[in-house]
Amino acid sequence: MTFADKNRIFLAKLRNLPENRKKIILWAVVVVLGLTMGVFWIRGTMNSLSKIDINKEMQNVEILQIDMPDIPAQNLQNTGVQNNQSSIKNTTTPSNK
Repeated sequence: MTFADKNRIFLAKLRNLPENRKKIILWAVVVVLGLTMGVFWIRGTMNSLSKIDINKEMQNVEILQIDMPDIPAQNLQNTGVQNNQSSIKNTTTPSNK
């Protein structure tokens, strides 16, 4: 009996099973494949992360410095926040038509 014949017999048995059994077999195969792929993914991630030398990588990091202008406190009070709040109140009131 060849491999192709064995496959045909196996598929014929699967086709004759009730729908509930087919679904159980399908989900069992999906879970096994998912767990197998998860194990390989975790191992690959651990391997990749173990190759990173944190001390070497941190030496190459440059933190961006932003020069901010000095704004007097008097100008901060006159930024128009009150005008924005009043315009929001005006837009949220319903119109009487």
